[in-house]
Amino acid sequence: MANCIAIDASSETCSVSLVVNGTTSNASSDIPKSHAKSLLPFVHDLLSLQQITLSDLDFIACSKGPGSFTGLRIGLGISQGLAFGAQKPMVGVSSLESMARSASLSNPQAELVVSLLDARMGEMYWSVMAFLPTGSSLVVEPRLDAIAEVNNEINQLIAERNGSPTLIAGAAAELLDLSALRHAGASVDVSIAPCAEMIAIIAIEKWRVGSSCLPQDFQLDYLRNSVSWNKRQRIRS
Repeated sequence: MANCIAIDASSETCSVSLVVNGTTSNASSDIPKSHAKSLLPFVHDLLSLQQITLSDLDFIACSKGPGSFTGLRIGLGISQGLAFGAQKPMVGVSSLESMARSASLSNPQAELVVSLLDARMGEMYWSVMAFLPTGSSLVVEPRLDAIAEVNNEINQLIAERNGSPTLIAGAAAELLDLSALRHAGASVDVSIAPCAEMIAIIAIEKWRVGSSCLPQDFQLDYLRNSVSWNKRQRIRS
C-alpha cells in the first residue's frame, strides 16, 4: 500500500492530502493568494497528525496543470523541495483529470464529464473524460481554446454522442452559454475544482503501474506558451 502526500495549487484554492496506510487526511484554503503561505504549514500539520516524516512516504504527488501559472509554480516549488529533501520520486497528475474524477463520483449518472478551468484572456483550459461500466477514458485531451470555441465543441460532442448524459464541471462553466447547453441535455456542477485528495488517489494508481519521475525531471503542463505568459504579465502590470 503506497503512502504519499499530494499538493494542489492549480486554482484559486490550494490543498494538501496525506495518505498513510489507507487513511487520508486533508487540509485546504480558499483564501485568495494564500498558496505560498498555506501549503508548507499544511504539510507540517498533516505529517505531525500522523506522527510520521517525509522519509516514511513512497513519493510526493503534485498537480502538473493546467491552471494558474503562479499557483502551479508555487505548488511545484514546494513539492520539488520536499522530494529533493527526502530523496523521493514524484508523480504528476492533471488538474483536469482530478476534476473529472471528482465530478464522476459526485454525479455517477454522467457518462461524459467536461472539466473546465478559466484561463483568463477569453480562454479556457478544458478536457473531456468518458465514464462507462467498462472503464474511464480520455475523449478530449487537455486543451486551451477560446470560450466560444469550447462552447461549440461541447455542443458538437453532445450531438455526436446522441445525448449521452453529459456533465460540465467547474466554476468556469458560468462563462459558457449554459442555457443552450442545458437545452442540449447537459447538466452543470460549478462546485467541482482541482483538489489534492483526488490527486493523491490518481497518483497512487499511477505509482502502482510505475509512473513516477525524479524531482528534477518533473514537468508542468501549462498549455499556454511563454509568449502568452509574458503578454499576461504586461497586462497585469
